[in-house]
Amino acid sequence: MEYVASGAQAEIYKDGSKAIKIFKKNIEKNEVEHEVNLQKMALSYGLPVPEIYDVIEINGSYGIIMEYIDGQTLGKIILEDKNRLPEYFEKSIELQNEIHKIETNEFPHMKDRLKNQIFNTDKLSDDEKEYILNKLNNTFFDNKLCHGDFHVLNLIQTEKNIKIIDWICACSGHPYADIYRTYLLYKLFKEEFAKMYIDIYCNKYKINKLEIMEWELIMAGARLGEYIKDDNEVYILKRIIRNSMYCIQ
Repeated sequence: MEYVASGAQAEIYKDGSKAIKIFKKNIEKNEVEHEVNLQKMALSYGLPVPEIYDVIEINGSYGIIMEYIDGQTLGKIILEDKNRLPEYFEKSIELQNEIHKIETNEFPHMKDRLKNQIFNTDKLSDDEKEYILNKLNNTFFDNKLCHGDFHVLNLIQTEKNIKIIDWICACSGHPYADIYRTYLLYKLFKEEFAKMYIDIYCNKYKINKLEIMEWELIMAGARLGEYIKDDNEVYILKRIIRNSMYCIQ
């Protein structure tokens, strides 16, 4: 097997025409099977998603055998040539919009996932959690398919099309929440990326930007419930939350 890449929870290897995603030993089999089911469901809707072949166990770690996607992430393409940023943001936005057209109740519900993340974070006070959860409970949630972690590093350009990977956060919910999540990830990386993304999205699909920004308190709170190593990211998220709570501009 040829090593390809690694992430917070797994390493990716290539074996001929197949990719093998080997998870860390603390990842249980049911968690791996859950990811497999989400990706299979996404594929069943006709989306450009790698095909899943099998779940395996190697030296006490669980893994997924899937289709190997030969290409480069849009993130790598953009970083090598920033002049192509608008072009590839538009392509990614078109893909994200196609995902959001799908109505489904097969995926976990976004509201439940966000509630758990906010409730379980240790980076917010009890009063802050209560405030955010109250807003969440009074917010309308749709049943549209959302990727949950949509950004240019999870999109691979092949000779034929762009493939969408990493479906572990996929859920049924509100597209605007999913758009804000992408905007937030770009903002945490580079402000100019976030601004270009949201401007292109709102202009292309005639969306009022303020309707996307309505999700900032909830999505920033939920992000603090994820595994974050960067203290500066925590600082930015807390600032977003407190500015939103106290209407600081």
